Amino acid sequence: MKLQWKSFIILLLASLIPMMLVTSFTQKASIELGAAISDQTQDALTETVRREIVSATENYAMITLGAKSSVEFALQLLAKEAAEVLNSPVSETEKLYFAHDFDQIESAPADLAPSEIHFKIGDDGKQTKRLVSFEQPSFLLAPGVVRDEVKDDIVRLSGLAPALRRIAGGLEQRGFWIYTSLESGVHISYPGHGGYPPGYDPRQRPWYIRAKNEQTLNWGTPIADPTTNQLTFSLSAPIYDADGTFAGVSAIDVLIPDVLLASEISSQWSNKMQSFLLGQSDKANGKQHHWVLSKTSKNRLDNTNNETGMFWVEDQQDFVILIDNIGSEKSGSLEMQYKGVDSFWSYAEVFPGLYFVIVAPTSILMELPEAVGKRFSEYTQTLKVVSALAVILVVFVIAGLAFLFSRSNTRNIIGIADGFKRLEQGDYSARLGIRFNDERDLIVDTFNRIVPKMEEHLRMSRALGIAKEVQQSLLPAENPMLSGYDIAGTSVYCEETGGDYYDFIRISDDRLAVVVGDVSGHGVSSALLMATARGLVMLRASMPGPAASIINDVNKHLSHDTSHTGNFMTFFYCELTTEKHEIRWVRAGHDPALIYDPTSDEFTELKGTGVAFGLDYTFEYEEFERTLSANQIILIGTDGIWEMRNNGDEMFGKERLKTIIRQNSTCTSKELLRIITTSLNEFRGNMILEDDVTMVVVKVV
Repeated sequence: MKLQWKSFIILLLASLIPMMLVTSFTQKASIELGAAISDQTQDALTETVRREIVSATENYAMITLGAKSSVEFALQLLAKEAAEVLNSPVSETEKLYFAHDFDQIESAPADLAPSEIHFKIGDDGKQTKRLVSFEQPSFLLAPGVVRDEVKDDIVRLSGLAPALRRIAGGLEQRGFWIYTSLESGVHISYPGHGGYPPGYDPRQRPWYIRAKNEQTLNWGTPIADPTTNQLTFSLSAPIYDADGTFAGVSAIDVLIPDVLLASEISSQWSNKMQSFLLGQSDKANGKQHHWVLSKTSKNRLDNTNNETGMFWVEDQQDFVILIDNIGSEKSGSLEMQYKGVDSFWSYAEVFPGLYFVIVAPTSILMELPEAVGKRFSEYTQTLKVVSALAVILVVFVIAGLAFLFSRSNTRNIIGIADGFKRLEQGDYSARLGIRFNDERDLIVDTFNRIVPKMEEHLRMSRALGIAKEVQQSLLPAENPMLSGYDIAGTSVYCEETGGDYYDFIRISDDRLAVVVGDVSGHGVSSALLMATARGLVMLRASMPGPAASIINDVNKHLSHDTSHTGNFMTFFYCELTTEKHEIRWVRAGHDPALIYDPTSDEFTELKGTGVAFGLDYTFEYEEFERTLSANQIILIGTDGIWEMRNNGDEMFGKERLKTIIRQNSTCTSKELLRIITTSLNEFRGNMILEDDVTMVVVKVV
């Protein structure tokens, strides 16, 4: 009998006999396993659902804590800014708007418009968008305060407007109202708005009294905003004069339905769950009490109507039991009734004294186990039919495959497989000595040719990876901090390594050097030249001397290395000072830095003569300087920005760059970098990045 027939018979028997045995045992085992799994699934899945609910509770508490931290940080900045403006000299100011100005269109700021988050809730529950100004804050004087007697405080507080806008932008929609009230009765709020009730005195509000008495940053209990009736948390902190005297309070209102309760609970059973906030509060008698807040259809606070979502724990016995079980634990769960229904309770601490609570009916824990048991029963019945059909199908499939492949020379196939195994284990010396004398020899020849190339590519890939890590480590790890300036930089390479370079060199506490360079070409050679230049600049800048002297010395040393290669490097070096707000710069063949003045809406350039590094070691560079004004923006970049091309072979150009800077002049340096980078990517489309892109933005603040 020929080998091919022997292989066919052996393969057929070896396939059918085990399959028939396995099928028989599988059917019997499936019936027994179904009964066992039906019992075990209920406990296992019930525990899974419980864990998911607990996890959802803890995750939401963690998210809420993150939002809380960002608001606290913003308030600390606000209080600091408020203290600084209160201790600053009185100066002339632009037109100021008081709360009553916002109630009449003819006297309101020009940008007054309906807000997407500020709603006035009427007694009938209807919501009406409030008109607010995001350009101008509003001022309010407490009852009995004479404007002329507090005019100095009003003028000083007006200097807080830029900080209010900046902080509101950083908080996005977390901040509902951002405001500062003084002991003198002057109150500033952002966004600007009116609608205060008659006789409103900020100094009598709980957030003001609490911050004044406790003398520290603190959160209050939920309270209805007097101008909108929306439910808010107030975070407040005291501010002091230079002599330590209490001056007033800064505060931020956080809209509870949007920030704390409106997020979706991440669970497939969310529609059957209820979420609550459980907190502590002091009543008039000084005794500590607990309150509960739930999300309802009304976003207002009314302690006389539980349907609004706010009630004292004493009014509902279920939450009294919960508090007794919480004790000192930060998170946990328990089973007890809620409004007469067996329920599963999960809680997690947001911050001391405030808990996020989820209540789910116990019935939802049983739905999934019951469904699994039913499906498994159906599966057992289906398995019997499928097994019978599979046996018949396998007979035909195995017969065809055995007949087709039994003639193959298994020894040579195993030899090829061994070669690939050696390659898998990293043995690049593996070669195949097998010959088939037919088309299969192409596989053998291809294997023997590709293995050496794979080894070479692997070495090169590892080397480039190391080079990329080394070069990235040479760039600044973070943006610098220099009083009076907002500075940020970025660099994007078109290959694993590049020739662009930027750095921030701290020369002294009030003096910082900003450098940007562009090596001719890109790739490994450019990266090496960039690293050399960086080392020379860092070393020379650490020694005393003017900017021109630093650049002269670097050029002399670098020219010795590049004179025989033809490589060169353009360079822009500038020094910023905090005392006089001056900039001194030296150009070494680099494009002039752009400087934009929002006050005059004009662009100028930081020009100057100077050849690129590496071309003439005898060249003597000249230093230039000028005084900077507030809000001016300086952009130092490489030609990879304006020379970037799109699918239509159109260059990005400097005019498009200037338009972006002009339209986003109020953004921070980091935000402006992000906007420019996004615009470049959108302009380039699917075109390959052909040159490195590096830029540094300096904003005078």
